[in-house]
Amino acid sequence: MAIGSNRMLGGVGASLLVVGAFSPLLVFPRLLDMYSTGAIAGASSPFLSVLGLAGLAGLILFMVAMKGFSRDYKDSGIFNNALYGVLSSIIVAVLAVGLTVAVVLMNFSSLIQTLTLFPSQHIFQSVIGYVVPVMPVVSFAGLAQALFTMRAFNLLAAKSEVRLFRTAGWALVAGSLLAIVLASVGALLFFTASLSAITVLTIPIIGTMVSYLAWIFAAKAFFDVKEPTAQTLPASPARQVKYCAHCGAENLPNAVFCTRCGKNL
Repeated sequence: MAIGSNRMLGGVGASLLVVGAFSPLLVFPRLLDMYSTGAIAGASSPFLSVLGLAGLAGLILFMVAMKGFSRDYKDSGIFNNALYGVLSSIIVAVLAVGLTVAVVLMNFSSLIQTLTLFPSQHIFQSVIGYVVPVMPVVSFAGLAQALFTMRAFNLLAAKSEVRLFRTAGWALVAGSLLAIVLASVGALLFFTASLSAITVLTIPIIGTMVSYLAWIFAAKAFFDVKEPTAQTLPASPARQVKYCAHCGAENLPNAVFCTRCGKNL
């Protein structure tokens, strides 16, 4: 696949990832309503589903582009680091979900009691309270992906000579670190009864938005990749020879005798 095609796939993929980033912002009002009223919301809106699919499509296009650039620039690290980033985020996310389930099961008896006493008002708040301790762990999923993606972007920046890729990589790491700090501080404030659980869950979104701002830089960087120009080699000067008048053999311009027949030139 040509660099021009990979450039387009990467730019479109990064743009779709930015579009998909609006999904958490739209989910937040629904969570807030569920938390305040205790009513379980209905099925997610089609618009949220479209945003989620856009983000997934963007990730696929991004990986296809990175694979193409890895092949075009003959550097497997470009694709491998991007792949490691995706895989590491999935692994950490799975561990975080497992930890959340473990925390809920450890407090299952109190959760059942809450469900029995307040079936429609406090069950959602209780579940959210059990999720809060896991938030710092979930934030590390973004950091793992950001570090690997930054390495991939650094390699791509060196090969394509587009420095904006480096900026995108550092922005990803900065946003992930900010999300970890905010999640940790939020969890601490929750345990000191300074913040509600729903507020703690929404605080790391600030760091996530900084991370997705990096994908705007990445989209611009992809579109800035230039097609390699064919370099024409300079024409070699015409070879000067002296032909033998007797046998027609080629000789150096300063030759006195023919190298084939030995006669005087």
